[in-house]
Amino acid sequence: MKTNIRIAWFMTQRRRFSDVVLLAATLSVACGHQDPAQDESVEKSTTAMQVQLGDRTDETLDWNEHLIDALFTAGTTPPPALRAAAIMNVAMYDAANGVYRRFHPIHFDGVAPHGTSRRAAVIGAAYTTLSKLFPTQQSTFDAEKAASLAGLTNDEDDDGSGRSTSLGLAWGENVANDVLAWRATDGFTTVYQPFTGGTAVGQWRPTPPAFAPMVQQQFSFMTTFALSNAQQFAPPKPRGLNIAEWVSDYNEVASIASQTSSSRTADQTAIAFFYAGVGWAHWSEAAHQLAVNNRSSRSDTSRIFAQLAVAGIDTIITTWAAKRAYAVDPTAVTWRPVTAIRLGGDGNPNTPADPAWTPLIPTQPHPEYAAAHPSVNGASAAVLQLYYGDAEHDQSFTLSYPVAPSTAYAALPPGSAGTRSLRSIAQAEEEANAARLFGGQHYTSSIGASDAEGRAIADFVLKNVAKPVRPEGDGEDFNAVRQHHNHGDGNCHGDGESATK
Repeated sequence: MKTNIRIAWFMTQRRRFSDVVLLAATLSVACGHQDPAQDESVEKSTTAMQVQLGDRTDETLDWNEHLIDALFTAGTTPPPALRAAAIMNVAMYDAANGVYRRFHPIHFDGVAPHGTSRRAAVIGAAYTTLSKLFPTQQSTFDAEKAASLAGLTNDEDDDGSGRSTSLGLAWGENVANDVLAWRATDGFTTVYQPFTGGTAVGQWRPTPPAFAPMVQQQFSFMTTFALSNAQQFAPPKPRGLNIAEWVSDYNEVASIASQTSSSRTADQTAIAFFYAGVGWAHWSEAAHQLAVNNRSSRSDTSRIFAQLAVAGIDTIITTWAAKRAYAVDPTAVTWRPVTAIRLGGDGNPNTPADPAWTPLIPTQPHPEYAAAHPSVNGASAAVLQLYYGDAEHDQSFTLSYPVAPSTAYAALPPGSAGTRSLRSIAQAEEEANAARLFGGQHYTSSIGASDAEGRAIADFVLKNVAKPVRPEGDGEDFNAVRQHHNHGDGNCHGDGESATK
């Protein structure tokens, strides 16, 4: 469900890439890439194919777009969407990394046959994953696979030499099947007895309009991807009642998030609805544009998306585990604003009841704390800021909203724009977090604690997942992630990165 705006944006960015590729090719000829050993092992993007096409295709970016379309078509909700993203991106990363080993594998520790096309391996891994996860969309994936393979002119890989597409597809399929088998026993399909919390003051219980039990309960007990368990970075117990912070939280959400609020601006209303759906879609779109704007290599985009997805899924598992654990505790404040405000039953005269209060956006059926969207916002922003968050990088991007929403997205309010242009990653994080307050889903203190949880998990993932197999660049720290194309050794091979970077 790509919008016309999104498609036009990507076409513009690819035209920007063509100029860079032409310049890179000129530099490559001037430097004279003649080292046979390097030709066998080092990824280069300055190929005759790219100059001829005037384009630079990145299969990781393309197939993440296909994933978003698949999620919208299926009406996938946020937690399962993150699981699908993690499975696909780990498979693509391990498949590519098995052809040319720059980083440690995430799950599949194998080496591809000599002559395997790395780009075809990514295609094979993504295609196999999506075909298994969304079987009713098989014809769409078949067409997308054919289009991707058509871009591999003469079976060339990044260094311009012949590579076997058939080997690449088979290798990618093999890696994807192994990753899928790994996650088949993670607890995603386990069914639990309905959970409805409790009736103690402050404790979560089902909310209107459906008064449904906790959804996606299996995520509370699922096996993590990179963390040792879901308690490794569990958020602290939520703040209690009868304290100043609770009074502030209560009155703030009661005022700004009511359906009839006069203190909420039109833009705040638009923000609430814009970020109410599948958070992965927005952060994936942001990562895509940041990679294009900053001319990231294929190796880097593969690693970034894998880390982004792993941090996201382990964050949502940690968050869901905390929701379930704290909602069992009658002393933990996990009730939703709609429950607290309608009951006003905490005995504090500074938090008066409003039995008719209704949030701007209907409340989701799971405990308020920890907050899912803000935790994933923190994790996603932290990953992208490590790669693109300094003054040397272009942090601007535009997020889009589906023109024809699936069941995963509600319609935007009349007059709301279908896009939001952001100046920085931090601005996107701030807006997406504020959306949960404006919509009446969460309290400010919960948003802050959950964002911090996500950032802690992202920090762990960045330090421990997909680490370089050796220090990158002369004198750089082992975990350094920003590479620069330089010729400190007197040739043009540098660090093996794309010359478009």
